[in-house]
Amino acid sequence: MIAPRRHHESPGMWCVIGAGPSGLTALKSLRELGIPAECLEREDDIGGNWYFGASASRIFASTRLISSRPLTEFGDYPMPKNLPWHPHHTACLDYLRGYAEHFGLRPFIRPNSTVEQIEPAASGGWSVHLTGQAPRTYEGVVIANGHNHAPRMPAIPGRFTGTLLHAADYTAPDDPLAISGKQVLVIGGGNSGCDIAVDVCRHAAATFHSTRRSYHIVPRTILGRPADLRGERLLKMRVPVWLRRLISLRLIDRSIGLPHRHGLPAPDHRLWETHPVINERLYCCIDEQLITAVPGVERFEDTHVVFTDGRRECFDVVIFATGYRITMPFIAPEHLRSELDDAACDLDDAPPDLFLHMLPRHRNDLACVGLIQPDSGQWGLTDLQARVVARMALARRHAPKTAAWLRRICQQSPSLTPIRYVDSPRHRLEVEHHSYRRRLERLIASLDRRLRREITAAGQAAVGCRRSLRAHG
Repeated sequence: MIAPRRHHESPGMWCVIGAGPSGLTALKSLRELGIPAECLEREDDIGGNWYFGASASRIFASTRLISSRPLTEFGDYPMPKNLPWHPHHTACLDYLRGYAEHFGLRPFIRPNSTVEQIEPAASGGWSVHLTGQAPRTYEGVVIANGHNHAPRMPAIPGRFTGTLLHAADYTAPDDPLAISGKQVLVIGGGNSGCDIAVDVCRHAAATFHSTRRSYHIVPRTILGRPADLRGERLLKMRVPVWLRRLISLRLIDRSIGLPHRHGLPAPDHRLWETHPVINERLYCCIDEQLITAVPGVERFEDTHVVFTDGRRECFDVVIFATGYRITMPFIAPEHLRSELDDAACDLDDAPPDLFLHMLPRHRNDLACVGLIQPDSGQWGLTDLQARVVARMALARRHAPKTAAWLRRICQQSPSLTPIRYVDSPRHRLEVEHHSYRRRLERLIASLDRRLRREITAAGQAAVGCRRSLRAHG
């Protein structure tokens, strides 16, 4: 008979799952407000998606930021000014590791800790089960492990007998296989699809790029300045969306041209109604006939692909850049959704029912940080999300009235964006960064006012909480 593993108790401690950008800022925010917390990371080091070569990473050897440095960095830890506007992934990893060192997070991160399951503990809080380790009980859990884990593979009729890859497995034109001399088809019009098509086209014998619709392409820089910083200026000036579109389209046309100037059909949606595709090289490769743009795929026929316009081509390699399903296999969906039609662990068809994509509506000891896809840089937004979560944890401990107020707020269903996005799976987590950031900032300010008032009324016992709020409010 196998003896049961000992269950470790961590009374009052919070658990953060994942030591990528979202997990690091969640750990930092909790500990800043005096909430004991530790971070469980399945890899041997921090960085998450930016830890190139790790099993959790989904970046390519050539990856660099598509959002600018100022609109990506954490609010309290600027990226070095000597970095380019759009740093390479190696600089991003160095930045994240510097962040962990600066805020003293390393001692509270447990690498090589794979979470298998989390479930409510009988005594309250959460029981976290780890591979090869004893379960641990925590007061609360922050899920910050990202959402690019389970590749989404489209259902295409027929069978392809060549090599099939997903973008999750692609790292370079010679890894996981040598592209040189091969006929390659890249399927998917998002950032990954465009980046891979550009990446392989100078190595492959021929590169075709298949998209179901035409997209607006935005360059990283326009007239020497990051395109997103130009857009941010218009947002701060409160320029109406129709005028911002007009200005932006004219600037894009002056910079790289609009789709019709490169023989592509006009998009069936307005600018910003899909997640922005940032690429300044795609049109050049199309113009140089290094990439052939083709419509969606109708079916496979052995080594041939038939497109929706009737065209038929032979390929050696097909790369799906078709996104990822929303999955959290270690937690039962009912803990993330208030109403369920079934008990499936795949959240893709019914994403978590979370307030502002982060707080469950029915409990205050669980949160998600980073479960968003903004139209600009993400780390600054996850920093704000983490500050909200830390205040929720503080209210749970020391301010029951504030905690009850937050629970009432979480029952609301606010519109997260002034933009109406194209209805597709890739937009289920989409947020317009400017309005989303303002909403988080207002929520933090409201929580700080209520926490200070309630904690001050509680007397001297809460002096440490008041000091933390003054220092980090």
